[in-house]
Parts: sequence; structure tokens; C-alpha cells
Amino acid sequence: MESYLELFISELEEYIKQLNKQLLILESNNRNNPSIIEVFRIFHTIKGMAQTMGFDGISEVSHSIEDLLDEAKEKGEVRPNLVDFLFVAADLLSRSAVALKNKEELPPVRDILDLKTKIKKGETLEYYKEQVSTNGIGEIRIKMDKLDTLFNLANELTITRSRLVKISQDIRNTDLQVIVDTASRLISSLQADIMRLRMLPLTTVFEFFPRWFRDEAKRQRKDVILEIAGGEIEVDRSIIDILKEPIMHLIRNALDHGIEVSAKQVGMGKVVLKAVREKERIRISVIDNGKGIDLEKIRYKAVKHGLFSDTEAQHLSEEELFRLLTHPTFTTKDDVTTISGRGIGLDIVNSTAIKLGGRLLISSQSGQGTCFTLELPLNLAIIRAMIFRLDGQRFALPLNYIQETFYAHEDMFQTVYHRELFPLRNGILPLVRLSDRLGCVGKRGRKSVIVVQTQAKRRGFVIDEIVDEGEIVVKKLDPLFSAPFYSGCSIYADGSPILILDPRGFG
Repeated sequence: MESYLELFISELEEYIKQLNKQLLILESNNRNNPSIIEVFRIFHTIKGMAQTMGFDGISEVSHSIEDLLDEAKEKGEVRPNLVDFLFVAADLLSRSAVALKNKEELPPVRDILDLKTKIKKGETLEYYKEQVSTNGIGEIRIKMDKLDTLFNLANELTITRSRLVKISQDIRNTDLQVIVDTASRLISSLQADIMRLRMLPLTTVFEFFPRWFRDEAKRQRKDVILEIAGGEIEVDRSIIDILKEPIMHLIRNALDHGIEVSAKQVGMGKVVLKAVREKERIRISVIDNGKGIDLEKIRYKAVKHGLFSDTEAQHLSEEELFRLLTHPTFTTKDDVTTISGRGIGLDIVNSTAIKLGGRLLISSQSGQGTCFTLELPLNLAIIRAMIFRLDGQRFALPLNYIQETFYAHEDMFQTVYHRELFPLRNGILPLVRLSDRLGCVGKRGRKSVIVVQTQAKRRGFVIDEIVDEGEIVVKKLDPLFSAPFYSGCSIYADGSPILILDPRGFG
């Protein structure tokens, strides 16, 4: 609640500044209709904010002022005595903000409500101004584009830091190394602080859904509730900006496709919106306890849409059938509703996940429900990675996927049914020769093996040698360069580009 209070105070102070600005305009031109409308909007917004936080006095004053401004909006003119009164109301809001900051009792609103009655009767208000004390500037607002500029500059400094470290190691000058070490620490601290400024809790997005969900469930006459968990997890602002639409699509699907009408539903329907952090990634799931996905209906629709023949459709795996749901225009709905059924929802969700360097996972059991999961990185700019060499080329692999590394000679590898395996302690480790998958020429002899864990899959990536480990700045790949093996690119310490591997793309 404390974090919401801080946000409320911050928003209130910003609206008070806007209010005073508009009132000064109205004082010089009481027929400035845009300013009248803006003043009305400000009080309307403050009323809603105060109601949400339980500050009834502020809400009551704002609501009463809305009533006064209705006539002014219709006439396009505000009376001078009303402008004077609105300045007094602005002062009350200022005193309220200070009281909230100091954890003091809010100022009484009875006097200003009495003044409102007099203003409504047309009486003139005598000028008076109560001094509003301040405790200095506790915070400032900064436009996101300026913060983005700082963020990009910090990322470029991170690349420069890597190059400086490489040069100092090559030159081996003690004085230079001391300076570079100091600069590296400062750049790391600067980059970390800017990253923290960009992090926002998922509640920023999640808090929108409960009211919408309640209204839509009522409209569809479905006995269903929405549960939310994990909203306190913080992610990069650039991800927050994009999340609302894909999550909305997933909740719509759960409500419209998954949950039956209450007469058919066994027990109360439930949709869960849940976020879980896993190392440097986040999993946002929308889970329903509805009827589940009918795989046979997907097969039927796939044939009907001309995507596969009858024979081909029968050989599709469960994962392939689920993936069809993300195909543009594909839908299992027989009718189109006001909220879903046109077949574009999951396509948008899947495209958004890929754009953010993540993926959409689908699982379902007939009669038990369905789970759609967005797996995304916490931030899109800086990751810790292992740099390795393959056929003279360098590649990067995110550390959050790596469990361990070891050396092994090729003679120790075993082949079973055309799959290479390695006996690791008490188990068998499936191997993936990255040289074969990436079209490189691998060296024979001793190899480095990187043990990678993705979901329930554990594999060993066979490479030539490990070169380095550290932070790298992630750059987006050109959309024309689309391959499941890569999630981005970066600049290495010597200035050369490197591709960042996505281990999930290797099956």
C-alpha cells in the first residue's frame, strides 16, 4: 500500500501543477473552453484516484467541483468567482499532498464545501491564501524518451568498457589497468542505477484487468472469478509498455473459449493470471479450469482451412496442433463473438513474444483446463553471457541457461539411434553439435561441452572452446534475418560483432 500511496501523492502533485496553470489561463480569459474542459478532467481524475485510495474528503470536494463545472462546460464560460474558488480548492489539494507526505491528518473539507454552496449562489469570494509548506523537492519527473536516451548511452558505455578492459589487458600497463578498473566500476554502477529506474512492477499492467474481467463475465453470464499473483515482480519498462494487449488476448480466450456458461460448468469457473520470475526471465501465465482444448477439433479445422490433408493432420503431434492456434486466421470457434473468434488473438500474442525475445507456451488437458504462458526476458538490453568460439567465429550464450561446462574428447561420445550422448555422472546427456546446426566446420579432438537447461530439457552443446564470460549489450536483429537459433547480436570487446544464441531454438 505504501508504494501506491507514493504514486498517488506524486500524481496528485503533478495534477495540482497542471490545475494552477489552467486556472491562470482562465483568470485572464474565462471563455477558454479547452482550459475549462481540462480543469474538469483534472478534478474528475483526482476524484477517481482518491476514491481508489479511500480519501473520501478529497473525493467529495472533487466531485462537488465537477458539479460546478458542468454549467461552465455547457456555456463555454466560467464565472470569475468560480475561478477564485477553484484556486482555493487547488490550495486544499496542495495541503492534502503535504499532509500525506508527512503522514499527518488531512485538512478538513467542510469549509470548502460551504464555500462551494456560496459560489453556487453567485456570491463573491474574498481573496485569501493559506500558506502551503513544503519540504523541498523530494522527486522530479523525467520523460521516458530522456530516460531511454540515458539508457542507450549507458549501454554504449558498457561496450566501451569491455573494449577498454581488453586493451588494458593487452598492453599490461599497471597505471592504465587501475584507471580502467575504476572506470569499469563506475560504468557498471551507472548502468545498474539506470536499469533500476526503468523497472516497473507488473501491477502497472495487471491492475487493469479485474474490473474489465468482472464486467465481461457478467455480460456473458458466466460464474467465474479472476485471481492475480506475482504483480510485485518488476520488469523493464519497454516490456511493460507492450504487455497489456497480449495478456488481454489470453484472458479473453480463457473467458470466451475455456469457461463454459455457468449451467454447464462444474463448480465455479476460475481464471488465474500469474507471474513467476525464473533467474533473468519471467513467465506470465493465464490459466483456466475450463473444458480444455479439443485436439481433434483442431485437426478437423486444419483440414477444413486447407492447411493439411487428412493424412498429414493425423500425424501432427500435440505440440504442432497447439502451435496451429497461433496461425493467422485460424480459430476453433464456430461463431464470432464481441471479444474473440476471429483467429487473430494468439497470432498477436505469439508475434509479440517473439519480438520481445521470448516465446508462447501452450498446454491443455481435456476437462481440466488450459494454460498459456508468455516466457520473456526481464530486460532487453544487458545480459550475462558466455562467449565461445566455433570454426573461428565467436558466439554468445546467455548464462541463465547454463548449468556447467566441461572438457571431453570426441572418443568419449556415444551414438545411439543417430543421436550423440555423453555419460555424465549418473545420467546420460544428449549432445548437440553446434557446428552442424550452425553450418560451421568443427575441429576434431578435444571439445568443450556447455550443459544447457531449457524447461525440462537438458543438453550438452559441443563447441571448440570457451573464450570469455561477462556482460554484453543485446542488439536486435534485423527482421529480415529470422532464425530460431538466434535471439540477438552484440559487440565484443575487440569491436567485432557476435551472434547471441537462443538455446530453445535447438529443439
